[in-house]
Amino acid sequence: MRNLKNRFAAVVVLALAAGLGLSGTARAAEPAADKGETAAAKKLRGRAKAPTAADIDAAATLAALLAKDDKAAFSEAKGATIVGWVVQSEKEEDGDFHIALAAEKGETDTRKWMVVEVTPAWQKKSAALAPAALRKLVGTKVQVTGWLYYEPDEDQPDPRGTRWEIHPVTAIVPAK
Repeated sequence: MRNLKNRFAAVVVLALAAGLGLSGTARAAEPAADKGETAAAKKLRGRAKAPTAADIDAAATLAALLAKDDKAAFSEAKGATIVGWVVQSEKEEDGDFHIALAAEKGETDTRKWMVVEVTPAWQKKSAALAPAALRKLVGTKVQVTGWLYYEPDEDQPDPRGTRWEIHPVTAIVPAK
């Protein structure tokens, strides 16, 4: 009888461990950026066409985006071209490269940073957007073009001075 109880307890423990392991695996397989966002938000972040000159909102500068952090200030139907210094560049779990831009070289105050994101699809379209090139940008002044996107997640773990982003980035070139 005692042996049977021990076997039963072992089976229960193994079943619980397996269940926990499987649920952990299932959670780990979910995209990190999928925090319940809408299909419309996914579509905006995954745009495959670069903005045309007519799509660019000339009022959407780095300074303006940092100053006007409300969603009504700009339109996600528009693109933008931002000039700034790259203070950080890192690949995220979802494959996007987050690049933090600031008006001053070496800016350490994250409230003066804007995040722009290069998606995996755009990383494949241009050598300038490939991971190796993006890693080398820290400390350089760049001009970034892409689509305006208002980050809906208030609790984003990365530092930012505005919830406005360029996402996806469709071009990065050296700035003067």
